[in-house]
Amino acid sequence: MPLGRLDVSNVRNISRAGLELGPRATLLYGDNGSGKTSLLEAVYFLGSGRTFRSQSADPLIQRDAESVTVFGELVDDAGRRYRLGVSRGRDGSREVRINGETIQRTSDIARLLPILVLGPQTVDLVMAGPSLRRRFLNWGVFHVEHSFGELWEQYSRALRQRNQLLKSHAASMREIQIWSESLSDLAERVDAHRSAYIARFQQHFTSVSTTLMGENSLDSRYYRGWESGRPLSDVLAEQEASDRRRGFTQSGPHRADIRLRVAGQNAANVCSRGELKALAWSMVLAQGACFQQDRDATLIYLVDDLSAELDQEHRQRVRDLLDVPGIQVLVTGIDRSQLDLGWTDPKLFHVEHGQFHEMEMRL
Repeated sequence: MPLGRLDVSNVRNISRAGLELGPRATLLYGDNGSGKTSLLEAVYFLGSGRTFRSQSADPLIQRDAESVTVFGELVDDAGRRYRLGVSRGRDGSREVRINGETIQRTSDIARLLPILVLGPQTVDLVMAGPSLRRRFLNWGVFHVEHSFGELWEQYSRALRQRNQLLKSHAASMREIQIWSESLSDLAERVDAHRSAYIARFQQHFTSVSTTLMGENSLDSRYYRGWESGRPLSDVLAEQEASDRRRGFTQSGPHRADIRLRVAGQNAANVCSRGELKALAWSMVLAQGACFQQDRDATLIYLVDDLSAELDQEHRQRVRDLLDVPGIQVLVTGIDRSQLDLGWTDPKLFHVEHGQFHEMEMRL
């Protein structure tokens, strides 16, 4: 279901805005600081309750405002409407609603509004530590395996419990063993889902990276978080004394990673900035291809500053990958001409001081 209507209040420099989005493409152009990225951030906030620009949601709230609110409307093929709303206060309060009904978990709204982001920060997928790649991996599994969200929550709770016992001098060996057994069982199930997903992802990744980067010696490998060929229960038993000294669990799915190499070397160390961007964008685009293969739902891409570090040829390649049925895109840029790439049935907005003015597309 595409996002048809968007209403935004108090998001950074956007006091109030209401837009009818294009079912396939919405193009936003204007000067830096005009509010283009803030609108993308509002869409992301609607689908996740979080922001992709900072760890805290507080900077999202406009100065002198006490809360931020975003509403959106989806319409499915049968004409059924889904009204979504998310608000967040400076006091930490949060409210999430679907068709007027308050829900407790943002995962419910995330399933209705799946979103991927392509922007300057996407390169961190390659450059930063493995935590971002684990989050990336979990997003992919969550959207194709409905039980994964609850399974990951169970694993995270068991991990916290075991870590608390490891830090406690009063904890007995038996108590730690009980939680180690629970953790091991959950870990094997998490890894099974991730392994099945990564096998599909790597096929799409090879294809997409070749499209964006040409023939390359790129290699992506999934590291599950502990030694392959051994059950986690054996590893935890072997590391128990060391875990006690350190006060945390050293092995498990919480240490997983996707390791990227070019010609046998760490990609982050040998690729140029432009190559790193193309590599990171290839990962996100491949994840979208996996989603489309496994889910009959509209996927939204938020593409921030498309022209940055991408020449005309590569912008066109990205457009070709995104301008397909089942994908809705919101794309920003400074120059209107750089966004005019032949999108299907686009809507165009000029953004200035947090105001959005719909423009006619050139024929």
